[in-house]
Amino acid sequence: MVLKPNISTKVNSKDSNRILLNSVSSNQGLWIDFKAYLIAQKQSKSSIRNKVGYAQRFNYILESNEAHDLLKLSHGSKTHAMKALASLSKFLGKYDLWLDIIKKYQLKWAEGNKSMKVFKSIFDSESNGESLDKMINWIKDVSKILPQEYQNVLLFNTLTGLRPDEAQKTIYLIKTRENEYVDKDRGVLKHYQFPIQFLRRTKNAYISIINQNIINIAKHTPNRENYYNSLRKRISIINDFDMDMYYCRKVFATYLRNVGIEQEIIDLLQGRISNNVFVNHYYRSDINKIITRRIHPILDIMLQNIKK
Repeated sequence: MVLKPNISTKVNSKDSNRILLNSVSSNQGLWIDFKAYLIAQKQSKSSIRNKVGYAQRFNYILESNEAHDLLKLSHGSKTHAMKALASLSKFLGKYDLWLDIIKKYQLKWAEGNKSMKVFKSIFDSESNGESLDKMINWIKDVSKILPQEYQNVLLFNTLTGLRPDEAQKTIYLIKTRENEYVDKDRGVLKHYQFPIQFLRRTKNAYISIINQNIINIAKHTPNRENYYNSLRKRISIINDFDMDMYYCRKVFATYLRNVGIEQEIIDLLQGRISNNVFVNHYYRSDINKIITRRIHPILDIMLQNIKK
């Protein structure tokens, strides 16, 4: 009896990569699983939506090993696409393939000559409309055409320095879990007690400094799942203003720095912890005195300046 050779469907690793990656484009189940993978990493809703969208658009690059299309994108779009492909390749167990593509095309995460761009943004802030006075005037002018609840959202974002999605979560928690969230003795919101909502891979919020005025603003803001889209519609579509809500966060940081609050404290309040030796090993400020004696009065002045 002659034994026939066992002809199986076994494929080599290169072919299996191609089969797996080909299935990504058409298999909706994989996208559902990829989204669940990102959720398990505690990434924000906006980040997950962004990564899934870019991964669906550019997943073929992992299959073809050709990244010419990424080179045609603007720096911002290219960065989003690279982040999405990095996450997708890890999810598929093909991260080494993605690293080869990065090396082959010398893809960079950071934009070239960034220091010059930063210099120009500071030096030309007046002509670009981003001086402190012009940003405050934008908040004032826009507030005049908004219902009170939306005025409150702009005020709250400005007085806390939070990102729009963080501010929305904060307003909800003040209303629903005030006792465990608001430290009235120290005058802070304890974001760190809610890591799922506020501590993410790249964007964090640890604490915000508040006073009774800020608490009242939050309590008089109706609950909504998402204010940003409604605000954008009212500001830019209905009333034809530029949607510059990021001014709120910039006003907060610039205002504090202009009156002498240390950069390390401002970074902490905006969710950034420096990795430098000084901050990690030597800088130990009296945060309670800084909050009560220096920042609380500034918040009152900032509120008066915006509302007058």
